[in-house]
Amino acid sequence: MICTADALVAISDRILKSIDELSKVEYNKKGRKYKFVNNHFQRVREEEKHLIIYPEDLSAKMGIISSYHILKNINGGIILEQFPDLCLSIIGVANQLEVNKWFEEENSSVVNYKNSKFDPLVSKDDAIVYSEGVTDDHVRRGLDIMVCSKLNFLHTDHHIGIKLDSHYIRHYVSEHFGPEALNNPDVLVALKSFVHWGNIKGILYKLDIPNINISDELRSNFAKFPDPPTDLKDNVYDRYPSGTSLYSLIRKAIDMLGDYKYSKLIHYPTDPLYDLDWIFNLCNDIENNPIRYHLRSTKKSLCIDPINLNELTQEHSTQIKNLLALISLVFNVFENTGGEFLLQNSKIPKLDDELIEKHLDYYHELCDVKDKITEYELKDWDANDIVLRLQKNESSIFNSVMEMRLKYIDNYE
Repeated sequence: MICTADALVAISDRILKSIDELSKVEYNKKGRKYKFVNNHFQRVREEEKHLIIYPEDLSAKMGIISSYHILKNINGGIILEQFPDLCLSIIGVANQLEVNKWFEEENSSVVNYKNSKFDPLVSKDDAIVYSEGVTDDHVRRGLDIMVCSKLNFLHTDHHIGIKLDSHYIRHYVSEHFGPEALNNPDVLVALKSFVHWGNIKGILYKLDIPNINISDELRSNFAKFPDPPTDLKDNVYDRYPSGTSLYSLIRKAIDMLGDYKYSKLIHYPTDPLYDLDWIFNLCNDIENNPIRYHLRSTKKSLCIDPINLNELTQEHSTQIKNLLALISLVFNVFENTGGEFLLQNSKIPKLDDELIEKHLDYYHELCDVKDKITEYELKDWDANDIVLRLQKNESSIFNSVMEMRLKYIDNYE
């Protein structure tokens, strides 16, 4: 009869064996390939375009050879002659990623030579000769593009997207490699591979984004990574992180309503369902700790305590719905608010019979105020005089927004 201790050992061995087998699992779904990597399944994108490295033997110059091999196989390698500076930048950065360990986690878009299904060594001799043209300036330019892509990932969840539509990437690609590179399909293919090779956490850390979940080893590796351009660091907070555009939209719309010249005349509901404190408090936290709210924070372990965005939306679903309805009603009833363009956003409901019926009393109240304003405007009264004449001592959009601005004044400095 087997003893308890032996049974536990046997079970442990079976679990470890299962985990080891699971790490090799791959499956296909709707034509897309997924592989178990870093404790969860990740989509595998064109493995022949993954950077192959061999950090155990840097003299092999595998990063140089692999990146050259990838470029050589894009449309017959025309890009090597048509955009040599771009290619030398990609090759130069690939080498630096391998040497300094700035590369993304292995088995994602970067693969160790020992585990690679492709052998780039067929291009070794040509790669070594071509790479002799790499300069420090090529590396600098390549790293600029890499940083741009991670900034784009922060804001949109895409490194590049289906085309070079990121403002930062377009600016730097045009500046470093010429405007003709912007619409070249081979350049797009090359960059879509290249930008995924750099370590997301390390580069976001170098952009001074707070609370990145970065190990001491990775932090030490990135100590040598050049400081990103100042304009890219400054653009970190220009947009909210991917997955939070709804809250950014609401906050922006509310701020615009507060600045509207007749906001002192527009009643703001006192019902708790229209409370503004939660959205201002939430946006304050997003602006101070953006990585915590990123769509991929949990999956990519970008921070220690990521927010579950689905749970967040569910928690505030009723408040979101009411605020979006209010925004739609006010922007649609009043003219020249400055927020008309926001009505094109699909998240803001259309002014239809259903919306009006749900908020009939408030809609009529808004229309009455609008009619009174129009009456005085036809008499050539200016906005300030109209406000003085019609203003009532009650809760208004202006007062409600100003109260929040005072409470979260640091966000307006």
